[in-house]
Amino acid sequence: MNLVRSFLFLFLIIVECSSQSTILFIPLDERFTTRSIVLNLARLIQNDFTLITPSLEMISHWKQPADTNQLFQWLHEQISTSCIISSSCSLLISTEQLVYGGLINSRLSNTTFDELNSRLRRLIGFKQEFGSKIQIYLSSVIMRIPAYNGDFEEPDYWATYGRLIYLWSFYTDRYAVLHNPIDEEQVQQLEKQIPGDILQEFIWRRARNYNLTYTLLHEYTQLYFEHIWLTLDDNAAYGLNKAEERKLVQLINDPSLNLSSKVNIYPGADEVSLAILSQIVVNNKQLSKPTFTVHYRNVTTQNYIPNYEGAPLNESVLKQITAVGGHYIDYTNETTADILVLVNNWSTETQHEATEIQTCEDYTPLNIPKNQSIIVYADVRYSNGGDRCFSQWILNQTQLGTYAYAGWNTNGNTLGTCLSNGVLLNYYRNSTMQENSRFTLYRFLEDVQYQANLRQILSFYLNTVSLDPLDKLNNDLLFYERFISKGFISYANQITTHFQVENVYYPWNRTFEIGFELKDNE
Repeated sequence: MNLVRSFLFLFLIIVECSSQSTILFIPLDERFTTRSIVLNLARLIQNDFTLITPSLEMISHWKQPADTNQLFQWLHEQISTSCIISSSCSLLISTEQLVYGGLINSRLSNTTFDELNSRLRRLIGFKQEFGSKIQIYLSSVIMRIPAYNGDFEEPDYWATYGRLIYLWSFYTDRYAVLHNPIDEEQVQQLEKQIPGDILQEFIWRRARNYNLTYTLLHEYTQLYFEHIWLTLDDNAAYGLNKAEERKLVQLINDPSLNLSSKVNIYPGADEVSLAILSQIVVNNKQLSKPTFTVHYRNVTTQNYIPNYEGAPLNESVLKQITAVGGHYIDYTNETTADILVLVNNWSTETQHEATEIQTCEDYTPLNIPKNQSIIVYADVRYSNGGDRCFSQWILNQTQLGTYAYAGWNTNGNTLGTCLSNGVLLNYYRNSTMQENSRFTLYRFLEDVQYQANLRQILSFYLNTVSLDPLDKLNNDLLFYERFISKGFISYANQITTHFQVENVYYPWNRTFEIGFELKDNE
C-alpha cells in the first residue's frame, strides 16, 4: 500500500510539473532594464509559466563578455531536464548574449564571422536534437551608431571620433539615397578627420554583424526558428544602420523566402525580451491575437519622429503592437478592442528630454470611454523619463494594478514595455492584481521618480559637490544609493503601502540606470 501511495504522489508531482510551460531566458545583458524587468513582468504569468535564466555570474558584465560555451552548456542542460517535464518549452534568446557574449561585446569584439556563425549553428543543433519539444524565439540588434563622443558602451576610439563617425555614416547613407553632391562633400571632409584604420575597423565590424544577421534570416530562420525580432538601437533618419535595415527589409519581403510572417524589424533594443515574452504567451494561449486600438493625446504630432529613432511615432506604435503578438484595429468611441493604448505624446515640434524643466499639460483628451478594454498608458512625451504631471494624473483617477504604464529612455523602450504588459494583463487580469501593481510601481519609481526627478538632483550634487563623473560613481556609492532609496520609499508610500523598496544599486556605476527590488510588505 505504501508503494502505491508513493507512486501516486510521484505521479501527481509529474502531472503538476508537466502542466507548466517553461521559458528559458538568455537576456541581452545583465542590467536591471534588460534582465530583471523581464523576471518582474513574468511574475504575472507564474501560474502557467516557469521562467528560468542563467545566474548573473554566467552572463556578461559591462565590457566583460560572457563565456558563450558555458551558456550553451547551461542551455542544453536546461532543455534536457526542465523542458522534458514541461507541457511546452520556449527559448527566449538574445543573439547578442549567446552568440557575441553580450550587447557591448557585439560592438567591441574581433571575433570572426566564422566563429560567430558556428555558435549560431550550435543553437540550431539544439533544434535538430530536440525537435518540436522546443520553440526558439530569437532577438538580434542592428548595431547602433551613437551621435556623441563617449566610449562607455563603445570601442575606445568612440571617445574621440564618435561624433565624426556618426556624421560620416549619416551623410554617406543620405548621399546614397538622395544623391545630393553637398552630402558627398561632407563625407569627403569627414574622411580627412577620421583615421583610416579606425574607420575601416568600424566598417569591418558592422559588415560582420550584418552578415551574421543576413545569414540568420536567409539560411536558418524558416527551418529552425519560431520567430525573429530585429531591433534598431539608437538610430536616425539616415546612417549605415538604416541602410542595413533597408536591405534586411528587402530580404524579409522576398516572397521566395517566406519570412515576412516570422520576422519583426523596428526601433528598440533593451525592451525586446518583453515583446518576445508577450508573443510566447499569445502563442501558448492558442487563441486569436489580442486586439489593440490607439488614441493619441496630440494628433498633430503622432507622425513626428522621436529622439534616437528614425521612424514616425505612429509607425513605430503599429510595429510594436505586431511585435508583442497583437492585432491593430481602428479606434472608435465604442471600441471593442481588448487593449486600448492611450499615448501621451509631445505637443512641441520635437520631443524634449525628461531632464529638462517639465510643465503640466491638458491630459483630458485621454479621458475617453474605455469600456472593458485593458488600458495601456504609453508615456512618450519625453525621452529618458516619464511625464511627472501625467503620471500623477493617472494615479489620481485610476486604481493601481488595473492598467499598464511605461515612460523610459526611448520611444521604443516605452512602447515595448507597456504593450507587453498590456497583453499579459489582458490574459491574467483576474489573477494578477498584486503582481501587476508591483510591476507598475517599478515603472513609476524608475521612469518618473528616478529618471525625471531624483537623477537630476543627484547629478547636480555630483557636478557641484562630490565631483564624481556621471558614469563613474566611485567616491561615495553607498551614499548615492541611500539617497535614491529614501526618495523611492517616500514616493512609493504615497502610491501604495503594499510593497517596500530594497536593494537599490547602480548596475554599471553610472547615473543612467538604476536597479532595485520591491518586496511584499508583511
